[in-house]
Amino acid sequence: MKKIFLCISLLLFLIGCSQSENRKISDLESWLKDNGKIKVLSTTGMIGDLVSRVGKDRIDQLTLIYGDIDPHTYELVKGDDEKFQFAQVIFSNGLGLEHGASLQRRLQIHSNVISLGSEIQKKSAESILKKDGQVDPHIWLDVSLMKMAVDPIIEALSLQDPSFAEEYQHNGALLKEDLEALDQRIIGIMRKIPDEKRYLVTSHDAFNYFAKRYLGDARCIAPEGLAPEGQLSVADIQEVVRKIQLNGIHVLFPESNVSKDSLKKIAYVCKEKGIDVRISSDPLYADAMGPRTYLEMMQYNAEVICGALDE
Repeated sequence: MKKIFLCISLLLFLIGCSQSENRKISDLESWLKDNGKIKVLSTTGMIGDLVSRVGKDRIDQLTLIYGDIDPHTYELVKGDDEKFQFAQVIFSNGLGLEHGASLQRRLQIHSNVISLGSEIQKKSAESILKKDGQVDPHIWLDVSLMKMAVDPIIEALSLQDPSFAEEYQHNGALLKEDLEALDQRIIGIMRKIPDEKRYLVTSHDAFNYFAKRYLGDARCIAPEGLAPEGQLSVADIQEVVRKIQLNGIHVLFPESNVSKDSLKKIAYVCKEKGIDVRISSDPLYADAMGPRTYLEMMQYNAEVICGALDE
């Protein structure tokens, strides 16, 4: 009976994967058709969501990196070259996020790439964080910074399609209002957490912008660096455990697309030292957006953090 159940579960999983893959192929086939709309390629779902809100039905928007794929190390796969060749404008995060060699090269040679991170950096250089001398690319985790990314999107689409510039401007204005409201809502949610509890331990260093905007400076602790691809040392674990003990932290937050192994090691060492910590059953979304829109993702993250830290 157990074997039958496992076989049925595997079959359903494979059917689901096949249906999902077919939808992606269908989306690409539709996007490649010449229908008079601007062909827009966005590197991540967070960016693609904003672009879609500005362009609406005047554009064909396609996201390059979707699902739980890590944007830090993404390398081009079969079919991606065609997307770059067909795209009239590409929106990237920049700031070193898309550092896979093949993707980075493609972004460098395409004639019309808008790096939203670079545009934000031009407007407000002091807003861009660094960690150990390396630029932190996770700007989307501060909603106020993503609000600054809307104008470059409006400008790029208007340049491609001047006849609808006013429409893009109107859509962008509404989006900025929604982002402003969300930003203030998250601030309100975080204020429910007592100040001494506003510390965030996550899988990798993705939440520094979130912490600075909504929790307070230097309140994000992670065993892994800005990209979740390095080797975790004993010294790394011991340093995180020291900070957990020092700040009275009791909850560790996994991320949707990052292995829990490092957090499990930290929890184990904490237990050995008699420190009471648990790993949240609800993951946070950082490098991957999950099934939600960008605004829903940020609202979800804030509610999960508040619910766990305000216990």
